[in-house]
Amino acid sequence: MTSQTPTFPFKTEAYIARSGATSHPALEPVTYNSLKPDEVLVSIAAVSICHTDIRAIHGDFRTELPMIPGHEGSGTVLATGSQVTYVEPGDAVVLAYSSCGSCRRCIMGKNAFCDGLVEMNFAGSGEGVVKDEQGSSVKGSFFGQSSMSRVALVHESSCVKVDVKDRRELELCASLGCGIMTGAGSIFNIAKPPPSSKIVIFGAGAVGLSALLAAKLTTPSTLILIDNSPTKLSKIHPSLLQNVHVLDTSSHKTPTETATAIRALTPNNTGVDYALECIGVESCLLAAHASLDTLGTLITIGSSATAKMPFGLASHLIRGITVGGTHQGDSVSRVMVPEMISLWKRGLFPFDMMIERFGFGELGRALGEMHEGRVVKPLLVV
Repeated sequence: MTSQTPTFPFKTEAYIARSGATSHPALEPVTYNSLKPDEVLVSIAAVSICHTDIRAIHGDFRTELPMIPGHEGSGTVLATGSQVTYVEPGDAVVLAYSSCGSCRRCIMGKNAFCDGLVEMNFAGSGEGVVKDEQGSSVKGSFFGQSSMSRVALVHESSCVKVDVKDRRELELCASLGCGIMTGAGSIFNIAKPPPSSKIVIFGAGAVGLSALLAAKLTTPSTLILIDNSPTKLSKIHPSLLQNVHVLDTSSHKTPTETATAIRALTPNNTGVDYALECIGVESCLLAAHASLDTLGTLITIGSSATAKMPFGLASHLIRGITVGGTHQGDSVSRVMVPEMISLWKRGLFPFDMMIERFGFGELGRALGEMHEGRVVKPLLVV
């Protein structure tokens, strides 16, 4: 610790999700009592909103309330704990999920499946560390960061050093820490489609559109985007949809109808080689499975507390279908985030066209716009 290190207790302001709340979380004063040896104090530049945050706010993501949400942040390092070696004060960082770095999966480069994943990312911490205005404990380590705060206590492993030219770029890059990384990683790290592949993507949110941008870089012969919200589809920047078949399924009554429409967009109605389901809805899973060509691959990306695999084994087996799931697009954040930034700077991954900026105090408005399908990726700028 240096003489410039902020002193503790450290007071700031953060959004706190509380049990039984009838509205969105409110900004409240919070106090960090200490900086652990493996923690970093980060001045937040921006935090983007993911559907996972919404689930966590409602206590539906293995989280206990009260808690500070936020798991897609960016900012500048203010101070580091005594054991931190990766970053130092002044570094620009994007914040992603946390991992231990030493278990067998982390050593294999499978950090997204770390043995300590649940404890480090979903359970949260903060007992005796984060206090609200009344002095009560608040959970404060969601995805190792709880970044819906003006200043956040962050686990070192959640930090990704980035090379950005100014604060605006740093703000935009906040959105790369989870959903966008998951969508892009599902193509780059899992599907790895060869040229001329036929690909369908279910869901025109940030995850699906990021998968779409990544898929474009693999030169597919057929690329299809599906959503049942005409409003959401109409808000997508036209340049992102060049050479893409857009299928509005709002009038479809059955998964079979959707699968038939997908097959009709492929040569000889053979179906697609890869289907990415980014929603976590059983009817979409069924349609995705039915739309596959023989030896096709279904990748499940979206999550739901209740959705199950709905297809029968007979059809599955005789077509040689492969089904795989993913967390974070199987991405190692310190590899994937800089790669996405590099692609963006070269004009190959225009994720910024999904972003809508809001003031940091406008969480309620951002959530409303997101719920109505008018915004793909809200960004709260501090």
